Amino acid sequence: MQGYALIQKQELRPLPVQIQASTILAMNTLDLQRFIETESAENPALTVDETARCALCGFLRAHNVCPVCGSIRRKKEISAPYENEYSVLHTSPTTDDEFCDPFKTVAATADLKEYLKSQASVALSGLSVQIAEFLIELIDDDGYLRESLYEIAERFSAAVPEVEAVLSVIQTFDPPGIAARNLQECLLIQLRSLERSDSLARITERILTDYWEDFSNLRTKQIAAKLQISTSVVRKVQEFVRTNLNPYPASAFHQPFRRLEARNTAAVVPDVDITLTSDGLVVQTIDWFDQLIGVDKTYENMYRLIKEQKVNLEEEERRHIKEYVDRACSILEFVQLRKRTLGIVAKKVVEHQKDYVLRGPINLKPLRHKEIAQELNLHESTVSRALANKYCRLPSGELISFDVFFDSALPIKEMISRVISISPRPLSDNEIARQLAEQGVVIARRTVAKYRNQLRVPPYRLRVA
Repeated sequence: MQGYALIQKQELRPLPVQIQASTILAMNTLDLQRFIETESAENPALTVDETARCALCGFLRAHNVCPVCGSIRRKKEISAPYENEYSVLHTSPTTDDEFCDPFKTVAATADLKEYLKSQASVALSGLSVQIAEFLIELIDDDGYLRESLYEIAERFSAAVPEVEAVLSVIQTFDPPGIAARNLQECLLIQLRSLERSDSLARITERILTDYWEDFSNLRTKQIAAKLQISTSVVRKVQEFVRTNLNPYPASAFHQPFRRLEARNTAAVVPDVDITLTSDGLVVQTIDWFDQLIGVDKTYENMYRLIKEQKVNLEEEERRHIKEYVDRACSILEFVQLRKRTLGIVAKKVVEHQKDYVLRGPINLKPLRHKEIAQELNLHESTVSRALANKYCRLPSGELISFDVFFDSALPIKEMISRVISISPRPLSDNEIARQLAEQGVVIARRTVAKYRNQLRVPPYRLRVA
């Protein structure tokens, strides 16, 4: 028979404040700013330091360089002389932030390769333009040309020096460093494009040219000993390269009339910065919102007087003040909690993947969120939220998602990429699988095909053609 009965049971349900804390933890830097701006518009008790807002893109920043659009609060800077003859005086104009032009939302965007081809049509003529356009099409997403010039020369029935001459012209195009064949060449092209003749630029070019292997492996003491200079000078060079040169030149592409361009897609902003110092890897969260938001002083004082029962207000006014101040305080607390949690989780991840950060993808170790959670005595979902949709900047300047640290297939993809790049001829998926097996990595041909597609390498038949 059907009937009704009352049953008692206990059930744990998250409180609204716990839900909000989890939601803020899962936000990346851009999402958090949007949330804070929306909340400050609705909550008069929550204040935002508007003087910290970038005049170009509107992003809240606590430092001179905006992490979204790269605009700078320009101030005159004078660096201290070096300990020896390599001294440099660096100054920059004392201008304010770039003006935010309202017309930037109406212009069309431009493609990097089309932009390079337009420069080639002006700088070259005849067959050289055809060769240049073909070379430009081969430039990868990072801005490098990794194809063999010998094969390109054969395709156009030209001599290799002719192709090299065309490539040299392309390497003078904007953005600086484009079409380099390796990182060393990329950095040298950019350095020379700066047209600096001071001692810092000269010693940097010498180190990049003659001591590249030592420099790329961060052998500071060995370089200092060979050049008979102090290690502080070498560190100055490292910092100069890190802050002025870009290992991924395509990412530095600024479209023509960039100030007038449409901004249809959100920028990727690093949430964590990983730097290499003499003491090792340093992990810092790029989160300054706790410094830029606060509780309005008037509301804070009224809230205190209400708590101390020193003010006579209507019940509606009391409720209004208490509600808004409590909301503002909660947001401040959760923003600080997000920063602390992201900091400790990111440090633990980098601790596990130190070899990858220093030596590249081939050294990535298998890692799961569960392992990080157990070591930090956190719930696995907390670790997952802390890293969700967040990015970190490596010492090399590369920007990667935290998901990469947990991609167990990355070392194999790197091996496939190397096998393809060093081979003098195109390899089929079966041949790639056979070469990997010789190196101790046994995977199926279809797995090779899957990873090759993820690396955006065309199939064998297209590479042969």
